[in-house]
Amino acid sequence: MGIGESAAILAAGVWASSTILYKRFSHHLSPLELNLCKGLIAGFMMLVAMLALQDWQSPQQISSWYWLIASGILGIAIGDSAYFAALRNVGAARTLIVESFAPAIAGLLNILMLGVYLSLQAWLGIVITTVGVLIAVKPKQLLPTVEKQIYYKGLSFALLAALCQAAGMVMSKGAMQEEGVSSLWAALIRLLSGTFAVALVIAWMREHNLGRAIRVRGVEGKRWLFVAIFFGTFIGLWLQLVSVKYTDPAIAQTIFATAPLMVMTIGFAKREPITFNMVLGGCLALVGVAVLLLG
Repeated sequence: MGIGESAAILAAGVWASSTILYKRFSHHLSPLELNLCKGLIAGFMMLVAMLALQDWQSPQQISSWYWLIASGILGIAIGDSAYFAALRNVGAARTLIVESFAPAIAGLLNILMLGVYLSLQAWLGIVITTVGVLIAVKPKQLLPTVEKQIYYKGLSFALLAALCQAAGMVMSKGAMQEEGVSSLWAALIRLLSGTFAVALVIAWMREHNLGRAIRVRGVEGKRWLFVAIFFGTFIGLWLQLVSVKYTDPAIAQTIFATAPLMVMTIGFAKREPITFNMVLGGCLALVGVAVLLLG
C-alpha cells in the first residue's frame, strides 16, 4: 500500500468523523452558508500551515491553475453544496446510496479527461467496494416518506454531488501530474476558488445571508463546528489531494466511498445497533479495497 492509498484511508476516516458533526449544523445554516463558512475557516488554517511549513511550491504553469480553479468550483462550490442540499432534502441514507457511484464516475471521467485507463482488476475492486457500500447503507427499516418533488430534487442534488466531486478529483490529478505542485497548495487553490464562487452566489441570492455565514451567527455549539472543519475540511481535503497526487483518482474515490462504513463503525463503538447488512457490506467493501490495493 502506497502513500496515496494510505492518505485516502485516513481522509475517509476524518471525513466519516466530521460528517456526524456537520449533520448537526445542516439545519442551522443553509447548504451554501455552511459551505462558505467551512471554506473560509479551513482556508485560513491552510494559510497558517503553509507559512509554518514554508511550503512555496505553487503552480508555475497557467494550465495547472485552470485545472485547480475549475476543480474547486465543480468539486467544492457545486459538489459540496449539492451534498449538503441532498442531506437536507432526502437524508443521509439516500444521499450515501447515490454517492456510492462516485468511484465509477471518476473512473469514466479519468478516461474522458486524462486518457488514463484502469486495469480490469482495479475495476473489479471498484465494483465490489461499491456493492459492499450499497449493501451496508441499505436502511434496516423503511425510510420516511418524502414528497415526490422533494424526493426527486434531493436525489438530483446527490447525483450532482457525486458527479462534481468525481470531476473535481480528476481535474486535481490533471493539475498535479503536469508539474510538482504540493498537495497543500492544490488543496488551498481548490478550496479558495470554490469558496469564492459560493460567496458570489450567496451575495446574489436574497434568501441566503452572507453575514451569518461569515460570522456564524445563530449557530449553537460553534466549538464542534470548528472541530468538524479542522478535521473534515482542513485535514480531510489536504489528505484527499495527497492521495490523488500519488494514486489514481478513481482508486482514491473508491476508498473515500468507504467513509459510511467508518461512520457505522463509530456508531458500533457507541453501542448503536448493527445489522447483518452492515457486516456483510463492510466485509465486501474491505475485499474490494484489498483487490484495489493488491492491483
